[in-house]
Amino acid sequence: MAENDVMKDAQTLQDALVKTDEFKELQATYDELKKDQDAFKTFKDFQTNQNELRQKQMAGQQISQDDMKKAQELANKMNSLDIIKKLMGKEKAMGKVIDDANMLITKPLRDMYEA
Repeated sequence: MAENDVMKDAQTLQDALVKTDEFKELQATYDELKKDQDAFKTFKDFQTNQNELRQKQMAGQQISQDDMKKAQELANKMNSLDIIKKLMGKEKAMGKVIDDANMLITKPLRDMYEA
């Protein structure tokens, strides 16, 4: 099977994923989050902070106490918002669908190495 065929099958899988209830519920919850300006700002601030910390780690830079304090404050605020907790639950459900698909896709590799 050519790489092109694999990519076509991957596109088919992508199309199937966005049709799942899990994806639709995640999308609806994300749309709901965007309507709450304060919660959405907290969510985006948290994402930005996590990306900055990841970049520092990848560059071998020390993460300061201030960086850690800011990350903890944002995490605490995120955990206090019901809409964000709901979103995280929907992300977890979508992640399970993706993990299950990944297990199926990679089964031949696992079987090969475990033989």
